[in-house]
Amino acid sequence: MHSTVNDWCSFSKRWLGPRNFRLADEMVGLSFAFPPIEQVIDELRHDDEASVKSGLKGATLDMAARSAEEFRKIPMEKGMDQPFALAHFNLGRFDAPGRFLYGFGETVLRPWEDMLHVAGFTWDRCYPIVFISGKGSATNYHMDLSHVLAWQIYGTKRFCGLVDPDRWADKAARLAYKPGALFKPVDLREEDSLCYDMRPGEMLWNVLLTPHWVEAGDEPAMSLNISHGGLRYKGALSLNEAELLALQTSDPDTAPGLLDRRYR
Repeated sequence: MHSTVNDWCSFSKRWLGPRNFRLADEMVGLSFAFPPIEQVIDELRHDDEASVKSGLKGATLDMAARSAEEFRKIPMEKGMDQPFALAHFNLGRFDAPGRFLYGFGETVLRPWEDMLHVAGFTWDRCYPIVFISGKGSATNYHMDLSHVLAWQIYGTKRFCGLVDPDRWADKAARLAYKPGALFKPVDLREEDSLCYDMRPGEMLWNVLLTPHWVEAGDEPAMSLNISHGGLRYKGALSLNEAELLALQTSDPDTAPGLLDRRYR
């Protein structure tokens, strides 16, 4: 069931699901000179919008915040040797002289958007998120309210989705989803999973509102994900997102929240 998409024609047929897939290096061709991972961690952990969690493996998404102040005080060598999950959802502030993403918007985000546009796509939101995991850490079983291009930067991560996502999260489960409230089924077998071992430079497309989990290897690992909302191909949403937007319009109090983030 593993597959790699090599061109935009194939991408246009596969992006909306149901299964995740790799993107060939030659199809995308994005590159950026990221600083060493230790430098990125140190810069992020001192920012007041950084999200810090335990990173411990479990059956559901860890929603309990770890003390950011405590994590800032730990010597970098010690911090790099323990489980943690560090994320930041407002990266535009780091695209400035002297900061770790200086030039990212012009050299990565804009070319990616241009590729999408030429291929027939439009969108409401397109912005990057950074996720850094300590060694042996995990982002546990959950779903994303966006389509995600996951780009592995440092270390390795095992990105696991499902062969048949609808079997484990049907329409009712998708539309009732709340972060931290979805538990990995105890009867989920290895053959039900669709896992990709992600190495530096590799990219994977993760489909909106499909269950997945991500585990780091034996060293800290960093990925940069580009999140897409309201993504349409020739004007049409994916089925999962069309259902979500319909519920957000008809019953906003019960629907999963609508994300409204921007890069700038």
